[in-house]
Amino acid sequence: MRSSEHIGIGIIAFLGYAYVIGGIVSTINDPWIWGGLAVVIGSIIPDWIEPATNFQHRGLFHSIGSLKAVGLLFGSTALIALIIAFFSTFSAFYIISCFFLGYFFHLLADSITPMGLPR
Repeated sequence: MRSSEHIGIGIIAFLGYAYVIGGIVSTINDPWIWGGLAVVIGSIIPDWIEPATNFQHRGLFHSIGSLKAVGLLFGSTALIALIIAFFSTFSAFYIISCFFLGYFFHLLADSITPMGLPR
């Protein structure tokens, strides 16, 4: 997939996520800007780490194990962000969870391509 497709998928996921949790978690600045920037970076960083130099460029950072780990990290940071929101107006965990959201959807999108994800 191209970077623009990964960014588009990440932004769509972010809009849903920000609607659900962004109304609860507020940051010092605008959570839409920082969360959106984090999700865009998360959406393209796997291809920066493992560039598509050939059709078999997918390794550790594009694997099913990474998909599971990033999904767990996203869920954990989102839960922490939600808990912190009840005690504070700023949550770096919200921004971090947006990064993992972008990474997770990058891998999820790659998993449905003909090449899929390696184990």
